Amino acid sequence: MFVQGFCEKKFLEIKEIFNNSFKDLTETGAAFSIIQNKKKIINLYGGVTNSQNSLWNEKTIVNTFSVSKGVYEACAAKLINEKLLDLEKPVSYYWPSFKHSGKSSILIKHIFSHQSGMYRFKTKLENKDLLDWEKIISILEKQEPDHKPGEQTYYHAKTHGYLVGNLIKIISGQDFGQYLKKNITENNNLNFYFGVENSQIENIADLTLQKSDQKKNKPENEDFNAFNNPEQNIEFYNSQDWRRAEILSMGGHGNSEAIASIYDYLANDFKNDQKNIIDQGILIKSLEEAKPRIDLSLNFPVRWTNLGFILRGGWMFGKHKESFGHNGWGGSLGFADPINGLGISYVTKKINPTMGMDRRAVTLVKKFYELLI
Repeated sequence: MFVQGFCEKKFLEIKEIFNNSFKDLTETGAAFSIIQNKKKIINLYGGVTNSQNSLWNEKTIVNTFSVSKGVYEACAAKLINEKLLDLEKPVSYYWPSFKHSGKSSILIKHIFSHQSGMYRFKTKLENKDLLDWEKIISILEKQEPDHKPGEQTYYHAKTHGYLVGNLIKIISGQDFGQYLKKNITENNNLNFYFGVENSQIENIADLTLQKSDQKKNKPENEDFNAFNNPEQNIEFYNSQDWRRAEILSMGGHGNSEAIASIYDYLANDFKNDQKNIIDQGILIKSLEEAKPRIDLSLNFPVRWTNLGFILRGGWMFGKHKESFGHNGWGGSLGFADPINGLGISYVTKKINPTMGMDRRAVTLVKKFYELLI
């Protein structure tokens, strides 16, 4: 067997499907977890982590790209619950120097729901520039938005984490990695990091992407957009500098168990008002859908909420329309199912170079709901 970990007997077909994905080389290193009310229903992992064929184990973590957004949005939910952050206030209420260059009318919810007009960097950047927090924040403070807030939707692929992260840093007075650790992960023994600790560096799986796929993923035009400035670079994402830096939009490293656990907390805050992170009423209000329209970065409709989570728009987030979560470039995902009170996550090292639905995760999710009946 290629796969290890725990799986309730009722769901053993899922373990077999997951195992077969390694046999046919659809997958090379991944993990899949389902947590229901803090109980592990499924926690499977398999494959290898690097070119030396080290085996993936329960401690293995991996770069989850934009799945990271859902994790810092959970932290924002906690600040909202504590009345330290208000989605209806202008960004400049908390971050005064943000108001320059025509940004005074941008509200917090416009940032979270990708309607702020700050979806791209207009200054040419190299990947190493993403490691310089102060440089990026200065660029964003001086930059003019591309449209009036609330009028259009463009996925803020790389800017989002700096915009939200700086707000959280200002409000909490802490680096974001420390805020996450202090308020969510440490007490619950969860392995998810922004700025990977020295003790966890050896547990990181190396990302893989065929060069031909990476080349095809390059945009055809030279205009800066949400994705191409700077361009994706797997070698850089495997570097120690990237792993140790706090890159919120796309640099969170963790395992599927941690992500599923965070979504389990939110699912049961929604369903049972458990107050793990946020009160039920406040969460439901924060999950109201923003203006429905085509996302012009992605060129397809996305049901963004005012808190930045994506509402279910297909099997990627399971069976129920109330489900919410976030997927990431490459194939990883995490979501909350508030109807069944559970969290689900899939993480992978083998990068599928799209932002669309990844059949590796969706096949497992579909089978779970089929067997859950």
